[in-house]
Amino acid sequence: MSNSFTIMKQVGKILVLAFLFIFISPSNITAQQGRHRIAIFSPIYLDSAFNGNTFKLWGNYLPKNMLPGLEFYDGVMMAIDSLKSDSTGNLLVDIYDYRSRNNSLAKIIADSSNNLADAKVVIASFNSRSDIKILADYGKSKQIPVISATYPNDGGISDNPYFFLLNPTLRTHCKALYQYIQKHHTNDNVVYLTRKGSFETMVEGYFQEYDSANTSKALYLEPIHLVDTFYSKELTSLLDSNKQNVIFCGTINESFAHKIISCLSQQKKYKTTIIGMPTWDALKNLERSEYKGIEVIYTSPYNYSKNNRLVSSVAGKYKAKYNAKPSDLVFKGYETMLRFGKTISLYGANALQLFSDDLFKVINSIDIQPYYNRDNKTQIDFYENQKLYFIKKVDGTVKSAD
Repeated sequence: MSNSFTIMKQVGKILVLAFLFIFISPSNITAQQGRHRIAIFSPIYLDSAFNGNTFKLWGNYLPKNMLPGLEFYDGVMMAIDSLKSDSTGNLLVDIYDYRSRNNSLAKIIADSSNNLADAKVVIASFNSRSDIKILADYGKSKQIPVISATYPNDGGISDNPYFFLLNPTLRTHCKALYQYIQKHHTNDNVVYLTRKGSFETMVEGYFQEYDSANTSKALYLEPIHLVDTFYSKELTSLLDSNKQNVIFCGTINESFAHKIISCLSQQKKYKTTIIGMPTWDALKNLERSEYKGIEVIYTSPYNYSKNNRLVSSVAGKYKAKYNAKPSDLVFKGYETMLRFGKTISLYGANALQLFSDDLFKVINSIDIQPYYNRDNKTQIDFYENQKLYFIKKVDGTVKSAD
């Protein structure tokens, strides 16, 4: 019953969204003097929910491709409600479903009547690296800051001081992980496990780079490559029963990660911590018995602790409205819209230099810094949030590892 109730609320939301996009589209909104326009891009796939003008029903579920964009949109709308209650009434917010078949990203950008060029800032939730460059290039051409709020991150952007990355690059994540191991685990048995792959090769390259830059405190971890069908003995032979074992796992392959965690959880005589990649925040079912007792640590620019008062408040409001727990995408939409909405509302075009100011902190701190080109040290490729949290998952419980 509760699942059906949730779905019907989501269905109602989709129908309202359809009305908004059809009848109150951004092209019909006229900017008012002294007001600031913000453009939100989210991959909602709205028209895939309709057959002509008829809404499609899927029983007790919605198509998976719609959920991330809808959840980000939910968070944005909750933030807009908060901005209204804070008497921040000088914002005009345009929401673009850039995954609509009839309103692609290229078409939105080419449409000169939709007010996009008047935006003081663009906030985007991407689900494809190729889309990032298209929108980032447009922002650069119009001198409009484009803020990427979700993974994937840089999308090969270069020489673009109008692109802001809230989820740092893999290089920055790996540097933080390297320094974390340096700081906390130099006297432990540290094992670098990985597998063959282009992503894994990049991680190895970054660790070699940091070794070269830290000659006095270099880790010099030798990568041990396992195949996906490795035997437990291949892993347990690397463990030390007299020391804390720290397994650094430099891969984003979920099945490989789950197998590592499952294998180590069965070895009760070894004290073991696993340090993984930033994408490990999406690893599911770690509360199951086959993963019991193992600490999993990863980096994230977001730390949505249940102990945070605002996190609890947002979760409560979301549950009351949709009878469901909010995903991280809901919080990301909420936090990004509220933070940058307040900044733009107060400072308009001058807000750019205040993006990192803690005056506008919502839940997480950010630290926006220039990301310089590796070959041309004076060229800013983009700006990046370099504030990272270390998150620990144990038996399904999430807490800070800082």
